[in-house]
Amino acid sequence: MVGRSGAPALAGLLALTGCADGGAACTAVGWNNAVVVEFAEGWRAVEGGVTVECDPACYTDVLVDPEAATVDPADGESATGLLGMSTPGSIVVRVIGADGARLTEVDADLDWRRVGGTEECGGPHEATVVVPAP
Repeated sequence: MVGRSGAPALAGLLALTGCADGGAACTAVGWNNAVVVEFAEGWRAVEGGVTVECDPACYTDVLVDPEAATVDPADGESATGLLGMSTPGSIVVRVIGADGARLTEVDADLDWRRVGGTEECGGPHEATVVVPAP
């Protein structure tokens, strides 16, 4: 029970958390935004790797590890990188061959779209990059 002296503090707390006047109450959660790398028609299976890089650094690991998996664009497969809660304006996508040679590099501007959550509270976003055929 809140006494008279605690009522103003409780009212202020409710207003700040969005619970007063029918506002949205957002839980304190985090999510991962994703960049989906798709390959245009004409690509063979990517066996060396796909990397995504942005400034400041958002993801530098190989998205496709040749020892773990390959991406076969002919089967409609793509590579997905998780960027935490960052939504960079642009990224560099590199496709690496099995021998370690760079097959192509694409500088891409990103068009983020929310794929979960709400407008008031935010939520995960996704952007897609299509790598042109070599």
